[in-house]
Amino acid sequence: MSPLGASVMRFCRVRRSGLKLAIGILLAAMTCARAAAPARRPAFPLASEAAIFNHVGHRFTVFRFRDDPLIVVIDCPDLEAQGLMFDRIAALIEKAATPRDRVLDEAAFHRALAAANLSVATYYYGNDYPAAALRRFYRLAGAERVTLTKQERRLEQIAREEGFLRPGANGAVISIPQAAGSRRVGWQTRAVILRHELAHGAYFTLPAYRAYVHHFYDTAMTAREQAAFRGFLVASGYDPADRDLIVNETIAYMVFTRDPNFFAAATVGLSAARLASLRRRFVGGMPHFWLRRMASAPLPAHHAPPLPGASGTGSFRDR
Repeated sequence: MSPLGASVMRFCRVRRSGLKLAIGILLAAMTCARAAAPARRPAFPLASEAAIFNHVGHRFTVFRFRDDPLIVVIDCPDLEAQGLMFDRIAALIEKAATPRDRVLDEAAFHRALAAANLSVATYYYGNDYPAAALRRFYRLAGAERVTLTKQERRLEQIAREEGFLRPGANGAVISIPQAAGSRRVGWQTRAVILRHELAHGAYFTLPAYRAYVHHFYDTAMTAREQAAFRGFLVASGYDPADRDLIVNETIAYMVFTRDPNFFAAATVGLSAARLASLRRRFVGGMPHFWLRRMASAPLPAHHAPPLPGASGTGSFRDR
């Protein structure tokens, strides 16, 4: 048996024998995460993936994801508004061409956009950050007296209300843009972004799932496959020095971004059969929690039911 074959067999044996233990660890981690979460008033409505996806509005609207309320979803009125809230966090936390030790002021950030041939609206189409990243951004911005945008100040308020700015707090914020009336974002794109970002949310809030992601990356993927995904991500502007970021994004694209218009096997030099095999093995080894169901479920269908609270305390105007 080749070294790769032996490695795969070892992975499969560990996966089968440790499945019950992994499930127990994950459930315990979920219980502990909720027990450790700071008490807070339910300011933002709970909503499912389908309900969030189908929400239509002209304001920022804030939801807590029903299957994991530690994931806060901000539904942005358009890409421009989303960028004004999240782009400088992206520049600090995960972009390769911008500094990691300071928040860019407005002029420096616009120079970075010009150098990358991007705009506020196209820097990212969706966002995902753990509570720790938000704490870092606002701590540095405050220490450096960087003037925040109105949208960044509102995000700080949301994070504070959710308890995410308290030291050691667990949680995640993800964002998606509205589809209605957008030239760049249609309903299919919105569905793909939401599924991708929810996978990141689970990675941030559930340590046991995060450990599983790293175990799969280290043992089931070849060095060549890892390098191919890393090259794809670096070409998209991600920081290659941040291994946690690269691993997280690799799995989010490989397993949870299944629309070939956004990610395909050929993008990273894989055969369709090999990509399908990696996906099956990843999903087959996942502990049984909400993301496992989502990994093989179709994207939500578009319809527009009324969503209680969509225009109430969970919403605010961006302009």
